[in-house]
Amino acid sequence: MRLLSALKFDLLSLYRYRIVHAYLIMTLFYIFFLHMMPESISVTASIIVIFTDPVALGFYFIGGIILLEKSQSTFDSLFVTPFRIKEYIISKVCVLTLLTMVVILCIIMLTTGFQINIWPILLGGFLSAIFFTLFGLTLAVRAKTLNQYFIVATLYSILFFLPLLDYLNIFHTWLFYLLPSYATLILIEGGMASLSGWKMLYAVIMLIIWIGIASIFANHSFYKAIILNIGSDKN
Repeated sequence: MRLLSALKFDLLSLYRYRIVHAYLIMTLFYIFFLHMMPESISVTASIIVIFTDPVALGFYFIGGIILLEKSQSTFDSLFVTPFRIKEYIISKVCVLTLLTMVVILCIIMLTTGFQINIWPILLGGFLSAIFFTLFGLTLAVRAKTLNQYFIVATLYSILFFLPLLDYLNIFHTWLFYLLPSYATLILIEGGMASLSGWKMLYAVIMLIIWIGIASIFANHSFYKAIILNIGSDKN
């Protein structure tokens, strides 16, 4: 019951914070942009668009949500109740993952018309949204200001987007296989072209491993940076 209430609150918060509005505009822009692309590069453009924005949506927005709730002293009242850290994190991950999936579906439906294998893309988007939201939350609870969060998030974004160098045949290294974003790229690309069984298995396992790691760090960071500071002026 607490989790359902949290989900309802967070869904309404996406609307209240104008996150839904912002991504509606961005989605329309992406759709228009992809329709303007020459057919020869439309597949490449679609992969890059989905990989660099909707998939990492939670990573961008969780920082603003966490810091806003910190500034409003939401945690001081929320965690003196039986509400648990895991319930809070699960709720945030669920609503941002849902928004990610809706955006990806809209882009695909209004650009390719489902003339592709949509399932690897949805699977990659789903798993990646969970990871990026958890990872973003880990960074957000430690940040003092929104500017500080975006500076750190930008540095990590550069690291996560490095696999694009491999996809665009600019630079190749086996080290990319260690990045969760490379697994994401493989699944998205697999929706546009053939995807071997071992590559799909690697991508799914890699993302699940990184989700597990991110979950541990998110819980630990939230407890240390938020729960232990409730009632103090350290936030």
